[in-house]
Amino acid sequence: MPGRKIEFEELFNSTTMFYVNEDYEEEMEQEVQKKVDELAAELHSIDTKEGLKAYIIEHKDALDNLTSLMEISTERFKRMVSMIRKDRGFVFSTEWGLGKIRSAMMESPAMMESVLNLLWDGRNDEKLKAKIPFFYLDNMGINEATLNKLTNKDSIRLFVKRGLEGKYSNNIGDLILKDIEDKIKTLANKYGLDYKPNVRVPMLDRAVSFVLETEIDPKIIIDVSYSVTTSSAQGDKKNVARKTEEILKKEKAAGNNIIFINFLDGAGWIGRQADMREIHRCSDYVINFNNINLLEDIIADYVNK
Repeated sequence: MPGRKIEFEELFNSTTMFYVNEDYEEEMEQEVQKKVDELAAELHSIDTKEGLKAYIIEHKDALDNLTSLMEISTERFKRMVSMIRKDRGFVFSTEWGLGKIRSAMMESPAMMESVLNLLWDGRNDEKLKAKIPFFYLDNMGINEATLNKLTNKDSIRLFVKRGLEGKYSNNIGDLILKDIEDKIKTLANKYGLDYKPNVRVPMLDRAVSFVLETEIDPKIIIDVSYSVTTSSAQGDKKNVARKTEEILKKEKAAGNNIIFINFLDGAGWIGRQADMREIHRCSDYVINFNNINLLEDIIADYVNK
């Protein structure tokens, strides 16, 4: 069966809203539970100022954990520490990240005392209240309510999962690419073709997700975009597709018929239908997980021609 380009409505209606990998979900659940148990065991000691100091000294990720669990904006916290450094006459060339702040606390008793005061009871410090809006200072305090929250595993779990969202999303992206690459690899082997993942194609002056057969002499170009949320990056994908279409039109006019495929899937594309429709128009073929078997028809058709 010759490769066919599915209609936009078929692409849209067959979109996989969320990618589910049961093995990875189980792996992440184990990581979440391990982190929750560790934090619940560690944080019982911060009910005194000395205990808080010891926790910061003993754990490299102490400030990351404390700012997350106390619902303190990391960026606001860094600004406050910058103010402390400036007011105390510390040499100031650049703002510190949380790791550097902890290192400086370990090296300087004055810095340790200042940041400890901020975390322990900054919301009631009159000098700080004169310089920092209470809206920002409100969470700067370890009182009974805070301690109850920090030792409640259900509360800790929410913050742990929030902290792992970036890692989760990045790994999901990698797993999606692996699934697609496994399919391409199988087909390439079956039809005696070479392929390369994540390679720059000089003709396009950019990287593509996959190319068959080589980046110097591409025959099939595949771009992959799986989006769970909407973002301006989807508009960028549309612009890239338009530019690619223009370049490949010139190649086709010169007798070099390069096939341009876009893999589009995920709930985020449902919210960017205009961009999705334009990428569909610019592409020779558009597929998703529910239509990925069409890839064999496209490759077989190319080989036969």
